This record gives sequence, structure tokens and C-alpha cells, in this order.
Amino acid sequence: MARLPFNPDNLPDRDAGPPAQREQRRYGSLAGPAPLSVTQLTDLIKRVLADRTPSPVRVVGEVSNFSDRNHWYLSLKDEQNVIACVMWASAARKTDFRPEHGQQVLATGRLDYYGPQGRLQLYIDKLEPIGLGALEQRFRQLCDELRGLGYFADENKQPMPPFPEHIAVVTSAKGAALQDVINTARQRWAGIRLSHVDVLVQGADAAPDIARAIRALGQQHEALKLDAIILTRGGGSLEDLWAFNERLVADAVRDCPIPIAAAIGHETDTTIAELVADLRCSTPTQAAARLVPDAAGECQHLDQLAHRLSLSLRRRAEHARTRLEAAARHAFFRRPVESLDQHRERLAADVRHLTAALRDRLANLRAALSDMQHALARIEPMSRLRVARQQLVAHERHLRATMTQRATTQRHRLDALARQLNAIDPHHVLARGYSYTTTPAGDLLRSPNQVHPGDAIVSHLADGKIHSRVTASDAPRLKSSASDKKPPRRQTGGDDQASLFGD
Repeated sequence: MARLPFNPDNLPDRDAGPPAQREQRRYGSLAGPAPLSVTQLTDLIKRVLADRTPSPVRVVGEVSNFSDRNHWYLSLKDEQNVIACVMWASAARKTDFRPEHGQQVLATGRLDYYGPQGRLQLYIDKLEPIGLGALEQRFRQLCDELRGLGYFADENKQPMPPFPEHIAVVTSAKGAALQDVINTARQRWAGIRLSHVDVLVQGADAAPDIARAIRALGQQHEALKLDAIILTRGGGSLEDLWAFNERLVADAVRDCPIPIAAAIGHETDTTIAELVADLRCSTPTQAAARLVPDAAGECQHLDQLAHRLSLSLRRRAEHARTRLEAAARHAFFRRPVESLDQHRERLAADVRHLTAALRDRLANLRAALSDMQHALARIEPMSRLRVARQQLVAHERHLRATMTQRATTQRHRLDALARQLNAIDPHHVLARGYSYTTTPAGDLLRSPNQVHPGDAIVSHLADGKIHSRVTASDAPRLKSSASDKKPPRRQTGGDDQASLFGD
């Protein structure tokens, strides 16, 4: 059966204490006819929630409709119901995981009624994942984040030193991992120098302690002449190893200026510190074996190199001896004087041939030069150049005279055309006292038949226009038989104008 909505009238008498009296004094009798405003009702709901619900309240539910807008907005639901939740940014920053849809969580907070939206909300102060799956979820989320930042990329990892002299072991002094590293290192290379840095490897304070130790070694590695670091601990549960999955440890490992080999837990365990480290090893013993060279193996390798070097030197010596014996058997070394005489005779013959060739070549060049001199003398380029210059001067004079004459002729023709154009210029005609008449639209009037009494006309003079209207028109009457003939000319200025400008 579903729960009925809250009704203050149904509260038993034992609850009619101070809160109920305070509400009655403020809002009056709820059973009375006086209505409440929305704000008063909202205030009543908030007060009832504050007085009647525990604070803080802890709720287990499944995450739904998660939204990260600086503040976190989500819903918690179970098989039957759902409640809206809000987690302010200040509280969200303290949460070391990001909620995902469908994830089971434990929310701690307070209930309140948000009047502007009419919503009952759970304001979350603390949010925790439920069970072991929560740690795995945090591990996967941090792995995804660091992988995106390049923490696991091979190109960002440093190579291990081939022959380290000083190695720092960061682990707990109480664990068996330290002894495994020491025993393995001493067995492989007795002269190796190991420095132990005692740190917490489990618990809430372990991660800051480990990060602090790694950063200190990185800052002092030159003064300590430190070549590498081994970060290790023995096996344990996921909770026991969780310090090596913290972000501050991953940052310290990534920022370390010297190589770090990490061996955390058993071979099947995987931590973020191992993924970020420059070398990941399955056990502390393997970490020591990977960093510390094997003295016996190195000696055997040196013996092999010495044998190979000796064999190579022996072969090179035999090859050189063979070449020397072959050279000693050569005729040049057995009879050097004869060889020198042969080369000397060959050189003398080459000198003679070269001298003769140079003489022939020089004679040919001299003959060719003589022929060219004779040909040049026949051509006499200076004489031909003088004649060409004189012809050029004559052509230039003729061209100038021709151009001057043509320019004068063209100028005379231009002056004559200008006088003719000036003589027929309409403005000059008007200046002699003539005029012509048009309609206001600019149509030329040739006959009085084109206008009627009352029409506007414009008379154009030399220095302006006269606007007037027709009062009478002395147009000759046209005979029907002579309708196709032009009207007779009048002896007025208009007739003179018509004679001047044509039809």
C-alpha cells in the first residue's frame, strides 16, 4: 500500500508539543478556513522536514541521471521510488570517485524542500561507493584518467642504468620485500650500494609517506649519487595495496628524475604505481635481478669477449703475415732498382710525348690567330662603323625635317577646321541676335501649327532662356490639297532660326 501524503491533522496528541504550537501560532489552525500562501506552505514543509526527519540521513541507492555542472546533480533510486539529490562543488571535490549510472552508493546528507521548483531534494555532504567494487571502480577511473594524460606511455619511461652503483629501496623495514631485495642484490653483485628508505606501505598515511620519500630522493639524487629506485612491498589484499593506487604516489613516480622499478604485491597484483613506473616487476626479487647486474654472468660474458677478441687478433695477424710474405715475393721488392729504371724510362717517354703535343697545339693556335687577324683587317670594322654612323645622322636629319613639315601641315588643317567649326557654331549664330523656340520638354518648334494659345514655350537666346505662353498663333491655313507640303516660312527670327538649323 502506498504511503499517504503528510497531514499535520493526523499527528497524535503526544506530538502536539512546541513545534506544533509554534506552527499554530504562526499559521493559525490548519483545520480553520484561513488559507495559506504558497510561501507559507513551503515554509511549513521546510520546518516540518527540519523537525521531523533525522539529520544527517543516510540513503543507499542506485545512481541515475548524473550531471556534472560544477555542482553534482543526480537521482537515487531503488526498485520502487526515486529522489532528487544535489551535491555542492565543495563537497564533490572531496569525493575521490566519480559516480556512474547504475552504481550503488551510500549518500549522507539532509532533506530539504526547494520552493522555487517545488522539489524535495537530498542535499548530499558525503558520497561513498558500496563494497569492494567501489575500490575497483576508483582504480579503473584513475587508470583511465592517467592513461589519457600519458602517465603509462612507453615514450615517457626512462631506461634502467646498465651498471648502477647506488640504488635506493623504498619499502617498509618490517616487510620481507626488503630482505628479498638485499639478498638478491648481494648475490648478484657484492659491490652494489643499497640505501633503504623506511616508509609506511599500508593505511591512510602510507600514500603521503611514499610520495614524500620518492620526491626527496629525486631532489637529492645528485648529492647521493643515486642511480635508481626500487619501490616495493609484499603481497596483500586490494585494500592493503591501495596506497600505491593513490594519485599523489603516481605523480611522485612520474616526476622522479631517476628511473624507478616497482614491484608491488604478488605477480597477479597490479597497482597504478607499477603502471607509471619506468620498469614493472612481478616480485621484489625480480626487481633486484633486473636492476643489479649478475657478477658471474658478467665475468662469463667478459671471458667470451676476451676469447673472441683473441681469436680476432690472431686471425688479423695471420692475414697480415700472409700479405707481408706475398709482398716480399713481389719482383718490386726483390729487384727495386730495375723497377725504378723502368718507371723512369716510361716517365721520360711521357714527357717527350707531352712536349711534342704542346708544341703542335701552340703552332695550330698561332696559325688560327693569324688567319683571324687577316680576316679582321679585310673587314675594317672601324671604317664600316663610321659610314653607318654618318648614314644614321643623315636619316635622323631627314626624319626630323619630315616630322616638322607634317606637323606644320596638320596644324594648318586643324586651324582651318577650327575656323569652319567656329563659323557654324549655333552659339555664334545666337550671339548675332537669333533665337530658337522649344516646348518645355525640349522639342524644337518649327511651325506655329505645333502650338496653341495657352501653351508654354521657351525661347533660347545666346545668354539665357525666356519662358512664355502663346496668346495667339498666326499659322497659315493649310489646304487639303496641299496638306503634304511644308508651311510657308515667316519673316521672323524663328524663320531665320529654322533656316540656320535646318528641318
